[in-house]
Amino acid sequence: MGTQRHKLAVFIGRFQPFHIGHHTVIAAVADKADSMLVLIGSAYRPRSWKNPFSYQERYDFLAEGVAGIDMPVDALPLVDTLYNDRSWATNVRTAVRLHMRAKGLDPATTDIALTGFEKDKSSQYLRWFPEWDMLPASPHRHDGDIINATQMREMLFFGEGEAVLRARFGKNQVAAVQRWMERNLEAVSQIREEASYVKAYRKRIAEAEKVFGYPISVNTVDAVVVQSGHVLMVQRKALPGKGLWALPGGHIDRGESALTAVLRELYEETGLDMPKGALGSRLSKRQVFDHPERSEKGWVRTEAFVFELQDRTKMEGVKGGSDAAIARWVPITEITPDTIFEDHFDIIQALVPDMPFAYSSILMAHAS
Repeated sequence: MGTQRHKLAVFIGRFQPFHIGHHTVIAAVADKADSMLVLIGSAYRPRSWKNPFSYQERYDFLAEGVAGIDMPVDALPLVDTLYNDRSWATNVRTAVRLHMRAKGLDPATTDIALTGFEKDKSSQYLRWFPEWDMLPASPHRHDGDIINATQMREMLFFGEGEAVLRARFGKNQVAAVQRWMERNLEAVSQIREEASYVKAYRKRIAEAEKVFGYPISVNTVDAVVVQSGHVLMVQRKALPGKGLWALPGGHIDRGESALTAVLRELYEETGLDMPKGALGSRLSKRQVFDHPERSEKGWVRTEAFVFELQDRTKMEGVKGGSDAAIARWVPITEITPDTIFEDHFDIIQALVPDMPFAYSSILMAHAS
């Protein structure tokens, strides 16, 4: 008599929020797999229009949304690594391995299969795990259209009727999010404000592109200033990302080089008490960051400049300036993605070798 094998299905997504289309994928797998692990992406990003719900909130939506499915469904957080696809794939494998250990699944008798469908470029990861099987899934349609979470967010936050929402995205799934919205009015207001800003910004860019007849990128700069195990950061006082921590930086003005722009923005926002000439001599690296999803405002490219200051017992003086409520030196060990604007955490990770982020430890806390 052969050893009984266990089939583990893995479903990856942001689930912002969970809807009937996600339920359909899980339900379709229930008769082909013995259990499922859902990996909830962008797990530790701050609230924004694209990512309005925290990992725990999405976990709760998922737990309620899969009620009635005859298959064990577990979930774990998955972090973004915008500029390192290999690292992201390693995180996926790490999460699956720790889940199997927590559930007592023997790798020798467990078959792993990815499930999902290729909706756009964001789904290319489905081809990154050749050692796993594939359980293809079909998209959920309503009135002939494939539904998605972007549509659901739009209708939830900008006034579609309850009957229409529940018919399109699922009665139980919509109800779970609506209850959250009723209990979190301040967060709802923040998300709507962010969304309105992003939409207006994108509209202005679209109007310019229509005039010129081709896509237009927005070019910005950011300063990564490091001293004595700290990174110089500012707290934003304006939309988007109001209240979040960010690298000092901003748009390149007409007639400026990127280096001139980053020095101007750095001094405007931090009041750094150091001569520009002395700072310029500490420039150690510059790198462009242009992931297409790095900014919700659209196609925004940035060039980051690393300034490595001499280690001292007393840090260089700083104070908040034009677009910054506060400027301060943040210990590298305290920098985490849940309070950081856009992709600035990823930029610091890429450019500061000492940047820690114990993803395995976070996973173990959730998987145990």
